[in-house]
Amino acid sequence: MKAMHIRIPTAHMPGFSLVELIVVIAVLGVVASMGVVVVRDGMLGYLRGREITSADWQGRLALERIARELRDIAPPAGGVASIASCGGSTFAFSDINGTPISYTQSASTLLRNGQPLADNVTGLRFYCLQSNVQATITPGAAYYVTVSMVVSTANTSATYRSTVKPRNF
Repeated sequence: MKAMHIRIPTAHMPGFSLVELIVVIAVLGVVASMGVVVVRDGMLGYLRGREITSADWQGRLALERIARELRDIAPPAGGVASIASCGGSTFAFSDINGTPISYTQSASTLLRNGQPLADNVTGLRFYCLQSNVQATITPGAAYYVTVSMVVSTANTSATYRSTVKPRNF
């Protein structure tokens, strides 16, 4: 058998020139910067969506709680209405157990009896309606109660509205 010899040239080794290396680094830099833009936009979209979802969830949850408690407004007793105020951004009433409940807006926070219930609330309004669905400002004449709430974030705004007929009216 004949032995094989591998000859390695010593004078000129194959490789890349400095110009080729600089061009490759520049091309990789351009591709990487485009990738960063795509990742950044995706992350911003995710954060925006999370903010909108959180605000929507808080608005829906707050409206459901308000509607549930409005169903349990105490009936008028002895000619005295259980609704203390009507037709504004503050609503106060007594429930069937005689517990006073009030809803107010402070800056962008919805408060229930002075405790935070929801954030990002930019508008809150209660309407008392008579049985013929005409608005009234007399709490004793209320047959329905409508609550309207606007929840806003930096990117969107949503209005939630519910009309409730208290069980005891």
